[in-house]
Amino acid sequence: MWRLPAPRHTATEAFDASRSRLRNINNIRTRLLDARADILEAADDYSEKGAGQLLYQLAVHDEAPGEISKAEMIRLYESGLLRLNAGRHIYDAIMALAPNRLCPYCGHRRVRQLDHFLPKTKYPTFSVTPLNLVPSCSDCNKDKLSGDADRIEDLPLHPYFEDVDGLPWLKAEIQEGPTAVYLYSVDDGSGIDALSAIRLRTQIENLELDELYSTEANDLLSSIRLTLRRLFGAGGELSVREYLQGECDSALDDRRNSWRTAFFKASYESEWFCGGGFEDNELD
Repeated sequence: MWRLPAPRHTATEAFDASRSRLRNINNIRTRLLDARADILEAADDYSEKGAGQLLYQLAVHDEAPGEISKAEMIRLYESGLLRLNAGRHIYDAIMALAPNRLCPYCGHRRVRQLDHFLPKTKYPTFSVTPLNLVPSCSDCNKDKLSGDADRIEDLPLHPYFEDVDGLPWLKAEIQEGPTAVYLYSVDDGSGIDALSAIRLRTQIENLELDELYSTEANDLLSSIRLTLRRLFGAGGELSVREYLQGECDSALDDRRNSWRTAFFKASYESEWFCGGGFEDNELD
């Protein structure tokens, strides 16, 4: 859900580097060379469709051009890019695209590996296409789409091609009770288009981000509760609200659609919360 700069290495560079040190089992290096033009043409098609939000039009397939099997294309990635081999510098450069090593899918956990945006088991032709490789945390890589991508509604937003951070689409709502609970969702009133909203909801559900953000929000509340209590004792509701709004401004300056920004916005806008709802009465 966070935009990343596109990889600087081309599909040609990634393919050639991956192939260069591959063991020539079943004459694979020669066969890959014969299929090179068609595989790179497919990578160009990926780029064009990605820019037009048309990746769902790419068909699932069992082998790459030139009758290169799925297993052979996966081996090309694992032996050519993933391992400390000729293409590892490309792998590392793509990993470094994530600011502060934060996963672009969840915006919270640290990146640990490259995710194949279109799964390599379903779209093996793009196994070493840099535009199909996205730095990801382990959880998002595991939970993200692993099946067919033939409906755009099922596709997460592509970090290299799509940017929705111009609108404050992530919101938090406070569920009042003995202790405040933060519930996260997509804000239809933010001005975001209907299709992007559907895809964001799907992404939040598939990656279980609502649960992640809610847990982190409640943990953050616990860490600032003493500060809020002291502010409330000294200046009442107004002092609490001013503090929370200042924290929201700071979080917003860093990232518009982070769970922290939504947390502070929901908090300072809630009269109940600023009036003492921040206390954890379940501990009484």
